[in-house]
Amino acid sequence: MAGRTTVAAPALAAIDGVMPEWSRRLEERPGPAFVDSCLRGVGQIIFMNNPISGLLILSALWIASGWLGLATTIGVLASTATALLLGLDRSAIRGGLHGFNGALVGAGLATFLAPEFDVGAMVYIVGVAAFSTVLAATLARILVPALGVPPLTLPFNFATLAFLLAAFAFASGDLASTIEPQLPALGAEVETTLQAESDAPGDPGAEGVLNAILRGVAQLFFADSAVAGALILAGILVCSRIAAGFAVVGSVVGLLVALVVGGDGLDAYHGLWGYNSMVTAVAIGGVFYVLSWRSALLAVACAVVAAFLFAAVGTLLAPLGLPALTLPFCLATLAFLILKDEASGLNAVKLEEVTTPEAHRRLARPLPGVTPVGDPGT
Repeated sequence: MAGRTTVAAPALAAIDGVMPEWSRRLEERPGPAFVDSCLRGVGQIIFMNNPISGLLILSALWIASGWLGLATTIGVLASTATALLLGLDRSAIRGGLHGFNGALVGAGLATFLAPEFDVGAMVYIVGVAAFSTVLAATLARILVPALGVPPLTLPFNFATLAFLLAAFAFASGDLASTIEPQLPALGAEVETTLQAESDAPGDPGAEGVLNAILRGVAQLFFADSAVAGALILAGILVCSRIAAGFAVVGSVVGLLVALVVGGDGLDAYHGLWGYNSMVTAVAIGGVFYVLSWRSALLAVACAVVAAFLFAAVGTLLAPLGLPALTLPFCLATLAFLILKDEASGLNAVKLEEVTTPEAHRRLARPLPGVTPVGDPGT
């Protein structure tokens, strides 16, 4: 079967991958191009540079919570507009690279500020999202030349955690009950069985496991909803089937680690152990490395590390009442990306050439002794 090719249906081909033809059509239309950039920014949270992916993901957030959807929209609009006002690289803006940190800021502050639909909270979201754009440009200037790695969601983490720390001193604006300083208790007893409610422990069965996996996908976007997780997976699938597969694998890995080590069953059910592992698996499993059996195993290993780091970072920040956010993903992924120059068996994708895992496989130059997964010549 070597050399056999398949041609996607015209309708599917038009929305597949990064949709370059669609992007070119909007170049002379600033308004639609801005909307397109914002939608790509939402998709770039999970490395999907595709406006349809972004639209499906944003729709999932609106379905999960009107406030979550609105705050995410405000965040991506503010961060993308800030990049335009600062005159940052236009191709990066059009690819959504200056929108995803702001979108996450909006989603995060919607979760950690109260009450919902508060005008003051919206003002904070605009300011912190704009600051995340400045941080993104600054960190990229440092990390890309020095280490050859992107800043990922570090700008979102730094900006959001700094704001939440500062908010303890604010007279106006209330933090939600989820921000509650507490000292870690050594050997504290928790219900380790997967459970949907704290007052109803017990094994929820196969349906509960599926819920936990889908919530592990959705929690990257602060959505505690299996329905949202399914719609987000559909959004990933539009752009990349490989990425969608690794999203599921990563969420499963995070859940399994929680069950094996005896993590809180309530947290595991609601996807809190899964989301860092999920996005980590996508990053390593085809986005920054060309997919091969080695990079696939590395993606699973990195997902395991991200799950342990979720526990470690969560414990470290618990006395401050702060969440781990996506710091575990950043730490695990950056560690595995920095080794790219030392690992001869891995085919790293140049940052300026990152598109989709499928495109990377088609265009990559094979390494000696390394066969890409699914190579039609095998």
